[in-house]
Amino acid sequence: MVSDPQHNNLFLIFLGLIAVFLLGVTLLQLKVVLMPLVLAILLSVIFKPGILWLRGKRVPMAVALFLVLIVSSAVLFLVGWVLFSSTQSFIEELPKYGAKAVVIVRDVETFLLDSATRFNVDVAEVDWSDAFDWSSVSTAVTSGVGSFISFVSTTFLVLLFMLFILAGSGELAEKIRVAFPESQADKIANLVSNVDEQVRKYLVAKTLISLGTGTLTWFVLYVLGVDFPLVWGFLAFLLNYIPNIGSTIAVLFPFAVSLLQFDTLVIPLVVILGLGALQLTMGNVIEPRIMGFSLNLSPLLILVSLITWGWLWGLWGMILAVPTTATLKIVFENIGPLRPMSVLMSSVVKPNAP
Repeated sequence: MVSDPQHNNLFLIFLGLIAVFLLGVTLLQLKVVLMPLVLAILLSVIFKPGILWLRGKRVPMAVALFLVLIVSSAVLFLVGWVLFSSTQSFIEELPKYGAKAVVIVRDVETFLLDSATRFNVDVAEVDWSDAFDWSSVSTAVTSGVGSFISFVSTTFLVLLFMLFILAGSGELAEKIRVAFPESQADKIANLVSNVDEQVRKYLVAKTLISLGTGTLTWFVLYVLGVDFPLVWGFLAFLLNYIPNIGSTIAVLFPFAVSLLQFDTLVIPLVVILGLGALQLTMGNVIEPRIMGFSLNLSPLLILVSLITWGWLWGLWGMILAVPTTATLKIVFENIGPLRPMSVLMSSVVKPNAP
């Protein structure tokens, strides 16, 4: 009995859709555990060279892990405490910004109505100032702070996962030699080493660029006297992991606050021009030179990844979306049978690429 190729293809597509659906349900239902695990894996890739260096200096593994735990916990605690206090102050200032926004909206409304009357244009009167419900804005910000605090509360789980992953650093190559024949062991070990090196290079470079972007954003806003520069600097650091959309939001939020804070347009214009130039320089000039290579991810893939991970895991899913997708692309590039998947994930295809 000869099977129908078309029927087999439809069956495989159907099975693929079911697998994708089940994977999505699993990721959504196990968000509380899987999201810290993914973050811990990415952090362990960054911290692994430090652990191996300490091990090379004959530092016991327990001591090395303890040092990583102390440093990472201290940084997370300090950042969380400073940001929480700053964000609380921002929430307290929201009524002042709301009152200023109502005045601006009424002035614009009056100007438009006067202009319409001057040109004999009949315009229906709409009280736009009442259309903005600033209490809902305050509620949304407070909810965002609650989400941040909830994430900080899972820091212990992230650190626990990271320590267990780091505890096995340097042992994978030996396990591969024991598990596989010698002819295959060297090939697999080289493959794992290449993937590990490329992923680490990307994550470290991206984190350094994000840290630099956040620090410079804080400095610019601090010099200009914009309220809560630390909050906007940390936001710029996180949003730098989200291409295009993140950098746009990181510029528009401080610009909007500066409009409400100052009575002149000079400083808001400096804010949007300065931060815009900063984002363009860091993203298009500094990052390619530090990273040394381009991931060449498809814009459509990035958009779909942001939407999918954002729907599954919220804001933190969007932040982890591109690093996770980039890691998968690097893995696919180094595995022969999966290399076509890497090509499909690319923005520009290089015909002469191996």
